[in-house]
Amino acid sequence: MSLTRQQVVFTYVSASGGDSYYFDIVVDAQGLISVMNIRGPRGAITATDTIPSSVLDDIATAKDIATQVVGETQVDSGTLVFTGETSQAATIAAGILNNVNYRVVYTTPDGTLLETTGKTTTGFTAEAAVTYGSVADPQTVTYIVLVAAEQASTMSGTVTITDADGGEVAVVFTTALDSASYRVVLTPDGFFTARITNQLKTGFTIQMGYLLGTGETVTVGYDVFVG
Repeated sequence: MSLTRQQVVFTYVSASGGDSYYFDIVVDAQGLISVMNIRGPRGAITATDTIPSSVLDDIATAKDIATQVVGETQVDSGTLVFTGETSQAATIAAGILNNVNYRVVYTTPDGTLLETTGKTTTGFTAEAAVTYGSVADPQTVTYIVLVAAEQASTMSGTVTITDADGGEVAVVFTTALDSASYRVVLTPDGFFTARITNQLKTGFTIQMGYLLGTGETVTVGYDVFVG
């Protein structure tokens, strides 16, 4: 069987003057974006000059969002329930991420905006500007965690360097590669630099620019890109 995705469709709703307007954002196999099936309170709309300006603004925003989403991969999702708090903590299963270069998209039942703070590889905090929800009226928020698809690597992981490692640690591949001409992107978890040495078909070495103090440890995420 030969299976090829031809298009992705995102359906949005925008409100203006008490009326709801629905529309589809379609992304085809070549990445071209179209706006289709615009529906207003009295049915299908074909003339854009009859659409409120605020809805047109939302359509433009939706096109931007669709562009980002199709270039990203969902790695986790979940729900948070606000019952009168300004923040809720979310947990990401260990091993899914090796750096904090991810984006969180929220869907709230009333359009309330949330901000992501305190990102780590195993979780983050969703924050509202004011107290959100209540015990009597809980607000359930869904979220998805996205990483850039073009950054998806062949192999990835996280290493911990301790003071006993002499400032470097070796990464050994489970299966040797055909060539040593791969690219490695390092993501240090902190304000320090690290570099790659001894790049071989069987692995490479992560080397820090300084020696750790007694009892000190740091972690470094890595992504290996082949081809």
